[in-house]
Amino acid sequence: MNPVILKRFLIVVYASGLVGMHVPAVSPMFTSLVPLTLWFTGFICVWYFPKPSAQAYVLLAAIGIAAWMLEVAGVRSGKIFGEYAYGPTLGFKVLEVPITIGINWVLLVIVTSAVVEEWNLGGKVGRAALGAGLMTALDLLIEPVAMNFDFWQWRNNYVPIQNFGAWWMASFFFHWVYISADLPAKSSLFRLIAALQFLFFLGHWIFMQFNL
Repeated sequence: MNPVILKRFLIVVYASGLVGMHVPAVSPMFTSLVPLTLWFTGFICVWYFPKPSAQAYVLLAAIGIAAWMLEVAGVRSGKIFGEYAYGPTLGFKVLEVPITIGINWVLLVIVTSAVVEEWNLGGKVGRAALGAGLMTALDLLIEPVAMNFDFWQWRNNYVPIQNFGAWWMASFFFHWVYISADLPAKSSLFRLIAALQFLFFLGHWIFMQFNL
């Protein structure tokens, strides 16, 4: 697909999902499309990955599996991120964690790395810290939206501070691994997806303030 057309299509997809999830008549349908949207976006990141190689795909798969396993440990122990459980919105679950979550971690590492690379700041550790910071900032927007649409629920509807600390540390590790592999990260497409992720959840948060 032509990159320009693809970018416009992604903008329409995310904008439609944002609005549709707050229109009562069609909200269930649009909400049910959330995992499909994440899978599609993840596929786009893999398909349009700069300089694709077997090494790159193995690494991305390893990050996805490791992140999913971390979430399994988190859900079962309640000691990594806090006490939480996944709802049905994100789709098929194995060991109480949606497969989509692994895809989401990979997707976020790729697109936030693209933003950090564009800034061209710091060394390996600095870039990993910045990437982790972006992902943690996004999680601040995600949490209230996730509970509202039953992506997951926290015990007593309270998001513990340790969640954000654990999220940053896990994100830092995955970014460090990604950067250490010296994979190409610069991509205007990936930066757009990063922007769409932030705007999508910020838009939801704004709608929620007006009870829409």
